Amino acid sequence: MKKSKLIILFILWVVCGGFMWQIGHEWNALHQPLIQQGKLNLDGLISSIKNVVNVKDLGLGGKTYERFDTVYNILQSEYYDVEKLNTWKMLDNALKAYVDAIDDPYTVYMDSTENSGFQEELKGSSDFEWIGAVISKKDYYIQIDEIIKGSPAFNAGLRILDRIVMIGSWSTKSLDVNQAVTEIRGPKWTKVKITIERIHKDGTKEVIEKEITRDKLTVPSVNGKIITWANGQKIGYINISIIGEETENLLKKTLSEFKAQNIQGIILDLRGNGWGLLPVSVQVASHFIPKGKLVVSTKYTTFEDEKMLSEGYADYQNMPMVVLVDGLTASAGEIIALALQEQIGAQLVGTQTFGKWSIQTMDEFDDGASLKYTVGKRYTPNGENIDITWATPDVIVEFDEDKYLNNALDNQLEKAKQVLGTMIK
Repeated sequence: MKKSKLIILFILWVVCGGFMWQIGHEWNALHQPLIQQGKLNLDGLISSIKNVVNVKDLGLGGKTYERFDTVYNILQSEYYDVEKLNTWKMLDNALKAYVDAIDDPYTVYMDSTENSGFQEELKGSSDFEWIGAVISKKDYYIQIDEIIKGSPAFNAGLRILDRIVMIGSWSTKSLDVNQAVTEIRGPKWTKVKITIERIHKDGTKEVIEKEITRDKLTVPSVNGKIITWANGQKIGYINISIIGEETENLLKKTLSEFKAQNIQGIILDLRGNGWGLLPVSVQVASHFIPKGKLVVSTKYTTFEDEKMLSEGYADYQNMPMVVLVDGLTASAGEIIALALQEQIGAQLVGTQTFGKWSIQTMDEFDDGASLKYTVGKRYTPNGENIDITWATPDVIVEFDEDKYLNNALDNQLEKAKQVLGTMIK
């Protein structure tokens, strides 16, 4: 088999992950010491793969991609600036292109440098100044994967899946994640100009420039307060910005404080809540949905399907509820909102949600690279997946930014109060 054909097999071998685990394990055991010593060159790698990889194992029916073979041979024999032929870099870029061709914005291959930057951003440390966006590299741009509610990025109107095409006057095409992070970060109160390309739901593109003031991010995941109406009735308002490890404990504390106030209803604000942990979303819903009722079901390709049921915590079962949602409510936030709507009749107020009901996991490789990829889909208690249809509120209310900025009036929250008033008997 020709050297070039084995190169494409190497690309597929890395991407196939768990399917090729045994092959990888055998090869790694034989040759990892040589890699660590820097003694295994490309020819040695190809020779090694030849001994353990069969094309049929990759589902190609014994066929190879001859165009790759042809291009490789032409470049090796005829390309003028031969010193530019960095085979390892070319293989890495081929891997990225291979994964990007799936056309799934949540599936991405990251080399070791990009993965390191992604992991650091995902932690959301408040020890440095940033804008509050988790990013990854996709093709010619930097993609925004997550936005922290209340962060400078959130307040500037950035959205999940926005494409950062320029930072300042520099294109992001040649930047990896770490380089992009370095350009975006800076001292508190300084500004960074970002140009984004936004793909709207109808397929149209929009180029937007944003000037964002950096800040140190300290956003609690749960905030609660009591709202007293003119008639003396009290309702509880809960804002959840992140559905993370501390959310459940903070929510318990907030609800405990509410208990002594004899509240008549709850407004749960999930606007801008674009990501979170699946088990925690079930815990949050369990405070309001009776025990044993379905919160969310999941379907996988290789794992066992799951039905995740409410634990039925006692204090607030079937209490009148309104849930505030918007275009940045996604993933775990959507799970909670739709479970409450379908299982206890909670009213959704605001605007159409983002529509992310796919499930991702991440495999990390020995060299620090990683593959983040979709492994399944989530479904509402009624069996709907909203990746395409999104969740439409019962009461649609666009956010009035002018009222908020000029009069500190949140018109969506005011509407939520009105709706909840009609639900309280």
